[in-house]
Amino acid sequence: MAAAVTCSLSHGPASPVLRLAGGSSVHEGRVELYHAGQWGTVCDDQWDDADAEVVCRQLGLSGVARAWSRARFGEGSGPVVLDEVRCTGNELAIEQCPKSAWGEHNCEHKEDAGVSCTPLTDGVLRLAGGKDSHEGRLEVYYRGQWGTVCDDGWTELNTNVVCRQLGFK
Repeated sequence: MAAAVTCSLSHGPASPVLRLAGGSSVHEGRVELYHAGQWGTVCDDQWDDADAEVVCRQLGLSGVARAWSRARFGEGSGPVVLDEVRCTGNELAIEQCPKSAWGEHNCEHKEDAGVSCTPLTDGVLRLAGGKDSHEGRLEVYYRGQWGTVCDDGWTELNTNVVCRQLGFK
């Protein structure tokens, strides 16, 4: 029989405990932090892929990090604990990123931030070099590296398929 372990967070950890909730796998979900004795969410103001990169790293999830906004993984409950998170993408944990003070926010749960940490497998797509996460140069991961996709014969139908694959319309 396997050992079962239940840990208590009643005394609070040295740094906030982080989890993803509401996703369809362990690689995605609403970002939640355990702070001051309860679980809370992160507001999506200023939330971007650099913030997602740090969250994925802190959770030990490698791959393509992507930020999601507008409660894509459902609205959380409890307090909004962080707002205006502005990571560079190089931090080891979200608490190292510039942000508003703990508990200071101007958000509702309809603005809960989320991430997806998609494992790198051949055929994974990403958009790079754009002004926002929904635009940019199409790249595909293959045999350990990212490469660009040639636009010879590219059609609007191809664009629609890629956008759907990446979770956009």
